[in-house]
Amino acid sequence: MIQSVYMVVSLKPELEKLVAEKVKAGLFPSAEALVNSAVAQVVAGDDLEPGEMEALLAVGEAQAREGRLVPGDAVFARLKAKSEARRGAGGA
Repeated sequence: MIQSVYMVVSLKPELEKLVAEKVKAGLFPSAEALVNSAVAQVVAGDDLEPGEMEALLAVGEAQAREGRLVPGDAVFARLKAKSEARRGAGGA
């Protein structure tokens, strides 16, 4: 049997308004559903080991100091192409 744990969470007024708008628009059945979805996304994206982000940033900073930079337009074009390929493969 799955046990539910209830928690009271306070949101800033602007976030409360955003949640209410998303629920009213029918994007989520309730405020609780939106918060559960948001927390699940944060946890799913939390896949870096401790210290890994700092190490990656250090590499990027060293590459920048060496002049090994990539134009932003090129990066965004690659990201867009990957995203579109992933959407096409997923059928969404």
